[in-house]
Amino acid sequence: MEKTEAGFSAISRLFVEWHERYSTGIPKIDEQHKELLRLTNELYESCLNDDDDEARSRFKSTIGALVNYVSEHFGAEERLLQRIRYPGYAGHKREHDSFVKKILEQVKDFSEGKSFVANNFVRYLKDWILGHIAMSDKQYSEYIFRLKKEGKL
Repeated sequence: MEKTEAGFSAISRLFVEWHERYSTGIPKIDEQHKELLRLTNELYESCLNDDDDEARSRFKSTIGALVNYVSEHFGAEERLLQRIRYPGYAGHKREHDSFVKKILEQVKDFSEGKSFVANNFVRYLKDWILGHIAMSDKQYSEYIFRLKKEGKL
């Protein structure tokens, strides 16, 4: 089976795809969101063959990469929101913190060999990321563009 540069089999469908409706209009943030989706797809791809040692190893390394990238992305987003004095910053940060806590709990369970259903984990990632972008991130991007239109940014 042919592999793409991202490691996906060429004939597989992506679990989650980027659509412009998810765009915040902030290039750096949108690129980071695309990377989160790419990592989610990579996790999903490794779930398809979870009886394979190579797939399990890839799942484990991708979880680590995802946790690191989530931290990097959330940090960038939170610094942006602080810099513009976004009034919804505290709530937005709480959403991030809650998500990170849940992910870290799941990763710990996986690492300790506790009950862990990889497919459920990947579905949770997809649903949370897309829901967060569609609701919370769109709110702050609208706020940013309103400030720009008013000449305050």
